[in-house]
Amino acid sequence: MLPEVILFDAGGTLVLQSASAISHQLSYPIDEAAAFEAHYRSMHAYARRRLTGVDDGWAWWQLHYFTALGVPDPDLAGERINNGFGLWFHPIAGTIQAVAELSKAGIRTAVLSNSDGSVTDSLSRAGFDGLFEMVLDSHDLGVSKPDPAIFRLALERMQVPPSRAWYVGDSIFHDVGGAATAGLARAILVDPLDLHDHYHDRIRSVAEMPDLIDGLGSAGVLRS
Repeated sequence: MLPEVILFDAGGTLVLQSASAISHQLSYPIDEAAAFEAHYRSMHAYARRRLTGVDDGWAWWQLHYFTALGVPDPDLAGERINNGFGLWFHPIAGTIQAVAELSKAGIRTAVLSNSDGSVTDSLSRAGFDGLFEMVLDSHDLGVSKPDPAIFRLALERMQVPPSRAWYVGDSIFHDVGGAATAGLARAILVDPLDLHDHYHDRIRSVAEMPDLIDGLGSAGVLRS
């Protein structure tokens, strides 16, 4: 059954940190392709630690990310970019068009993000302005993923039952785990590097979502 609503994570799902902006702030050259890979490998490692009950906080993710990029003093890099505040404005290829196509197909869309109060401005800067029915930030809601309460709060605001909603995100712990616990009909993992081959409901990019909705999955939209 097709969803009435698709909720999206933001960072790693719709946008990434701007490699050029980080390069400028750190005075260190960062390649965009390298930053793309570092994001997903770091999120994979971070989520796996969280699944084992280890919670080192977001600083651990940042340390892993900047270490992978070869940044000097990676333990200080997060502080130097103010923990990434306002830097998540690089749109992932094909995502803007995909969200627009979903809306044209009659699917309601919204964003539910663990963020720091900047996600609305970041998405607007990335080119998503006006595309979503709602943009909900954990900083404003007072609760974060994977707590099922944040998913239920979003759906209550949209007046949609969990059985009519999907969630799409890049963290097997925060996004997939949280959405499943909250009872959403489907939790889809963004996994462009094929790091989660144990999880069947995966896409490489949000750009694949219109084909999934249209039932045109013969090109490998879902992988096992």
